[in-house]
Amino acid sequence: MTPVYEAVKSVLISHFNIPEDTIRPQATLEDIGLDSLAVVELLCVLQDELGLRVPTGDDALKSLQVTLAQAAAVLDQAQPAPVSETLA
Repeated sequence: MTPVYEAVKSVLISHFNIPEDTIRPQATLEDIGLDSLAVVELLCVLQDELGLRVPTGDDALKSLQVTLAQAAAVLDQAQPAPVSETLA
């Protein structure tokens, strides 16, 4: 899998205490127990850790039915955050 997928997996394990054996590329956000508020938190943590501007307007990241592989693919296309955002 991609480095972004591995980062998503790492955050799910460390920040959300999701058991590693439930994290699979084809698992949906709902499958692993996230609700819409947790998805927002996940995106914020990933934005900080990866230094990306997460495309929050992307419909793919608004659905709990998006798979982890699909979410990672969207994040792979994210642009680096401007330096001023990463320093704030």
